[in-house]
Amino acid sequence: MTEHLRGMLAAVHSPFHADGSLNLDRVERQAEHLVRHGVSGSFVCGSTGEGQSLTVPERMQLAERWTAVAGKSLRVIIHVGHNCQLDARELATHAQRVGVYGIAAVAPSYFRPATVQDLVEFIRPIAAAAASTPFYYYHIPKFTGVDFPVADLLPRAAGPIPNLAGAKYTHNDFVDFGNCLMLDDGRWDLVFGSELMLLSAFVLGARAAIGTTFNYTAPFFGEVFSAWDRGDLPGARHALHRARQFITRIHGTSVLPNSKAVMKFLGIDCGPVRPPLCPLSERELQQLRVALEEYGVA
Repeated sequence: MTEHLRGMLAAVHSPFHADGSLNLDRVERQAEHLVRHGVSGSFVCGSTGEGQSLTVPERMQLAERWTAVAGKSLRVIIHVGHNCQLDARELATHAQRVGVYGIAAVAPSYFRPATVQDLVEFIRPIAAAAASTPFYYYHIPKFTGVDFPVADLLPRAAGPIPNLAGAKYTHNDFVDFGNCLMLDDGRWDLVFGSELMLLSAFVLGARAAIGTTFNYTAPFFGEVFSAWDRGDLPGARHALHRARQFITRIHGTSVLPNSKAVMKFLGIDCGPVRPPLCPLSERELQQLRVALEEYGVA
């Protein structure tokens, strides 16, 4: 059984130069920032990392760089999902070769699997390409349009995918999420992916989360984890409420452009977003700065 993850793992931004090319030199500062704020791992080339807007060589370069700088301080999980299964397999093989902790893959989102078994058959060769590395199914139906119950997928995939560790669960179906946690005496590692609903996931048994905002809200959420661990539910509620207010205030309707701008204000410039995402206007940047100052973040 794969050791279950614990604590906060940040879904990290892919850093770009002003011209949109990869800025690999920035990764070390990103990693140092996460370690300094108590984050236990990084999730690379996912939604926050604009993975679907990167080329295969770029994704490999990021996998290499993050693995090189993380050392023993961060567990690095590389998202290798791709609509092209062959590309996903190539990314998985490479990720294992450079020594990542784990890999993850979303369901294909253009030609979608019609059944749970079809989904198993799509992800099975991807996981097999990194057979000695824990594999996490990345459940994010908001983007993929694939919404089979993960509690149906895990037991069906257990045999064909021996390195299946669990799932990164970015959805609000708490019935399915709870069912997953109860399967096979708690065998599966379910990492929650919506930090604003973290306490609901805790109640059901989650102990780890992957989130965009952990890049800059780790002090807020560290209080949530600490209060929950000592049995202080009112304290955990208060800490989560404070984090939720902060996130709502700074995100607006443009999560990734806003979150990259926050990182720049914190002294870790991850560059622009890639099209079709758009950068913030000067007015929006000024409003964001004011919000950060109100919360003592910048």
